Amino acid sequence: MTRKVFSLVFIFFCCGSQENINNNSALPQTSIELNDSSTSTSSTTFAPFSTTFSQTITISTTTTSTTVYIQINPVTTVTTATEPLTTLSTTTTVPQTTTTSTTTTTTVPQTTIDVVVSVGSGGSGQSVYLLNGSQNTILNVVLGNKYRFDQSDNSNSNHPLRFSTSQEGSEYSTNVTSSGVPGNSGSYVEIEITSNTPNKLYLICLNHFGMGGNSEIIKN
Repeated sequence: MTRKVFSLVFIFFCCGSQENINNNSALPQTSIELNDSSTSTSSTTFAPFSTTFSQTITISTTTTSTTVYIQINPVTTVTTATEPLTTLSTTTTVPQTTTTSTTTTTTVPQTTIDVVVSVGSGGSGQSVYLLNGSQNTILNVVLGNKYRFDQSDNSNSNHPLRFSTSQEGSEYSTNVTSSGVPGNSGSYVEIEITSNTPNKLYLICLNHFGMGGNSEIIKN
């Protein structure tokens, strides 16, 4: 296109110059239109040889419109299926354990302890009980044992021995057993020491005051 335009301009220039030389006059402006589909027009003025005339050439240019097609891919829809959450329940069965409590009971053989009783004279000449030959005796007793006070000696005649929670107090008879007649063979009074037995007991005579003296029975 550019080469064609410049060729036309050159031919026109040459023709115009020859006519100008022959006529020796000013040339009118000549306009050449190139009919082509155009959207814009530009003008160019040439003054090749002198300032006495001007030539205007109008060149039409064509602007090519290019259409670009853009292909748009269809949108792909992804469907996500949500599965319901499943809860697994596990039950563990623990076997029942039976605990057996064993109570061990130890039986201690019961022991019977003999205490020989006799009647003697105190410092003031008063009759008192002698335990195994001693006055004012402290006898320590043990839980679970029996203590047999033997009154077979004839000095015990008319002096039955008993127990009390206080000196010269009333008779204590719980777990107490008596047998025979004091002063005769086989006569005795026996007491079993249990958890209910008082921690301290005193000796008394059922017929006479003060025969126990300071003798005591202490439970350990």
